Amino acid sequence: MAESLLFSIAESMLGKIASPVLQEAIAIYNIENQILELRETLTAIKAVLLDAEVRQAKNALLQVWLDQLQHVFYDAEDVLDELECEALRKQVISRYGGVKGKVRRFFSTSNPLMFRAEISHKIKEIRERLSKISTKKDQFNLNMWSVDNGVGHTRSRETHSFISNLDVVGRDIDKEKIIEMLMRPDDKNLSVFPIVGIGGLGKTTLAKLVYNDDKVKEQFTLRRWVCVPEDFDLRKTIEGIIKDATPQDLSIFDIEQLQNSLQGIIKDKKFILVLDDVWSNDSRRWKELRELLSRGASESKIIVTTRSVEVASIVGTHPMHNLKGLSHEDSMALFKKWAFDEKEKEPCLDLLEIGNDIVKKTQGFLSL
Repeated sequence: MAESLLFSIAESMLGKIASPVLQEAIAIYNIENQILELRETLTAIKAVLLDAEVRQAKNALLQVWLDQLQHVFYDAEDVLDELECEALRKQVISRYGGVKGKVRRFFSTSNPLMFRAEISHKIKEIRERLSKISTKKDQFNLNMWSVDNGVGHTRSRETHSFISNLDVVGRDIDKEKIIEMLMRPDDKNLSVFPIVGIGGLGKTTLAKLVYNDDKVKEQFTLRRWVCVPEDFDLRKTIEGIIKDATPQDLSIFDIEQLQNSLQGIIKDKKFILVLDDVWSNDSRRWKELRELLSRGASESKIIVTTRSVEVASIVGTHPMHNLKGLSHEDSMALFKKWAFDEKEKEPCLDLLEIGNDIVKKTQGFLSL
């Protein structure tokens, strides 16, 4: 559903506005007031988006409102990206002067006064459109939800367990730590290991590396990967666990039949289950699921990936693994992997310098 992206887009734009690069550009072009008003409007809309996304299915007018908002958000993203690119262009020109070759092809020249007039006009237009849409939200009596309520966080895609090790940089130590904990003898019938990291820190990537490791495959007779519904819907979660184990149409099962099927599949089996991207802090639903999973063999394990420390503290039976950002060296290795052609043995030194600056600005948050 396209509108499920809106909260993430709003959050991303607010983060971009607060970034050092954009703050510098805002000051240079003297557009502080326009950006301040844009940020305030974005913040007000973001506060009610989670409630709007939950309620839109039963309200056609709310669907129209979200659709209008989506178009403005996309245009606003383009304007902020344009401002960010111009700021980076100025940094490159200032640092390297008349650079040649690839860098010159990447960055075009522009008249500062003309650019300021154009970007101011675009921001004003976005701000006016967004303000009109923001005013309309009052007719829906939307509630303001905290991002930590755990009942409506947005996710734009389903995750899967496949991964190519060749695409991963800098996660070997984290992987070995998790595998060591999984293999360690445990007196618990069912153990839960939370992996915590914010959006770009690769918690899902780490879980995939562990899940597909040969030692893990040998240790556990049953493996399952489930992308947990945003509201931790018990039925959908159970269906995700058992869907590969039965040829039957699960939609015809009632909840009791699903529960019986799940218990039959895991009975006396030592399993590992990855519950990926858990948002909900509903301890009651978590307790229900744990009780259903308790029929597996002793030393069965669950890995839970989440952005929330609160969720990790509720579900975990072991200390959470707090995933950090990549080192500068690993970040540079990842940057070179994706920025340059594999056949290019000696990348342009100027581009490497630019990449080094970009990596420094990400402060370790560059990751898969």
